[in-house]
Amino acid sequence: METYLNGLRLAYEDEGSGPPLLLLHAFPFNGAMWNDQVAVLRDRYRVIVPDLRGFGKSGAPNEVYFMQQYADDLALLLATLAVKQATVIGLSMGGYIAFELWRSHRSLINGLVLADTRAGADSSEGKVARETNACLAESQGSTAIADILLPKLIAPGASDELRASLRATISATNPAGIAGALRGMALRPDSTIDLPTIAVPVLIIVGAEDILTPPSEAHLMQKYLPESKVALIEGAGHLSNLEQPASFNAVLSEFLDHRLG
Repeated sequence: METYLNGLRLAYEDEGSGPPLLLLHAFPFNGAMWNDQVAVLRDRYRVIVPDLRGFGKSGAPNEVYFMQQYADDLALLLATLAVKQATVIGLSMGGYIAFELWRSHRSLINGLVLADTRAGADSSEGKVARETNACLAESQGSTAIADILLPKLIAPGASDELRASLRATISATNPAGIAGALRGMALRPDSTIDLPTIAVPVLIIVGAEDILTPPSEAHLMQKYLPESKVALIEGAGHLSNLEQPASFNAVLSEFLDHRLG
């Protein structure tokens, strides 16, 4: 499915019926990264999975994608679909966008799942690295980004099949989308100060072998979140939902069924 909003073609999937869930994918992927989760959730929930601005089948304008812009896109998508509230599930960049949704459209959120993400802003070094990679994507294409990112995204024990699939997805991503998201993430605000204001139940999921947003970041978020718990996914790195889908689905389903079932 697709719609046009905020001057953009936004592609999305909308499956199942029941309490709405909004699944926000990681950088630099698209909504298809949630296929294993959709398969087990659509029998009990309405599962809405967009390709975020710059990714998948959505438009990729040549500009910076601020987290506020992503949040505004999603708020308008939910309004278009007549969804008044949803549980928001965000992994990595999807988590950054979930924080922005809370800041600017919190009435839309009745629960949060923050997977393999962090509340803090980028360090100075992190911002420089993002700009370097944005320039690399623009000059050498998306495959160059795959070469840099893949070793950091998944645990050493990940299968060759998964590695090949991830490489293919990144390589097929529009370089303008990669550059726009990188520059937007570098400019995102520190969300740590917002954590105590999040007055909905929160599940924090993290891969035990995540080196980009390690378990220490998950426990730091939990410290400031009034209603939260941490679930550690063994044998997974930064893409825990793809590396260990059965374990991820189990903790996610338990949280959702207890909250919404």
